[in-house]
Amino acid sequence: MAGAFPLWSVLAEYEEHAHSAGPPHHREQRRSETLRSEAEEVQRRHGGGAVEFRLLGAVEAWAGDRQIDLGPRQQRLVLAILALNVNQLVPLDRLVDLTWPESPPHTARHAIHVRVSQLRTILATAGADHGNVKISTRGPTYVLQADPMSVDAHRFRALLATARLEPDDLERASMLRRALDLWHGPPLADVATPRVEELCWGLEETRLTALEELSDAQLRLGRHEEVVDELAEYARQHPYRQRLLAQLMLALYRAGRPADALIAYRHARSRLVDELGLDPSPQLQQLERAILRGDPSLDLP
Repeated sequence: MAGAFPLWSVLAEYEEHAHSAGPPHHREQRRSETLRSEAEEVQRRHGGGAVEFRLLGAVEAWAGDRQIDLGPRQQRLVLAILALNVNQLVPLDRLVDLTWPESPPHTARHAIHVRVSQLRTILATAGADHGNVKISTRGPTYVLQADPMSVDAHRFRALLATARLEPDDLERASMLRRALDLWHGPPLADVATPRVEELCWGLEETRLTALEELSDAQLRLGRHEEVVDELAEYARQHPYRQRLLAQLMLALYRAGRPADALIAYRHARSRLVDELGLDPSPQLQQLERAILRGDPSLDLP
């Protein structure tokens, strides 16, 4: 149809990525099944004494339903850095650099040795060594040896990767929600130094992308009325993420609220212009025009 609204690139970006190759190959299906089983296995083990490391919020460790006392902030930070890099060698100097962003004391290396020794004792007392969880020293490096799926940040990424291979939007939305439910605040919220916050930036960015992908799936499922309030809050928290704004506008339009969709756009446009000196993206401007003319291609298929 002449004048029909083309598949809008920002909203379509993930869908094209997920479906451009057609039906999943057997290799992708096996990978999806493996990731799913690993993620679900950790959840089944929660009541059985296995140690779980939580980094998506305050830094915590749990043995079954019992929280492990990890000691003071600096000690929790050392464990968090090792857990972010589970099964990878972390140089001692790297731990010093992240723990003391400016002017580390001359005793810094010794202090890290002490913290690691105390963490070993704590984990052993909690029975973690029986679950093949331990901190090893290899030359001037340390490594936390554990199942990556026992670390919520890695479990989040695994669930996200599995969701991206899932062809069914209902199942994809469910898995994305499970992944996002692992978050309880900013990564390493109670221990982060400025350099650690930089280290965690990519993880936070991945969370926001997962939120956008969940919203895409919800919109394709026709859940526009259910997601309006949630999208409005996301757009308020992240006013410069234009994909979230586009999703909010589309949800409002499909919920029979085109005027509110246009108001949301115009508020966002004013903020972009006033604070950054930028216009909305061409795609957002195109979406506004489509809403103004009630383009039928904005409706659910």
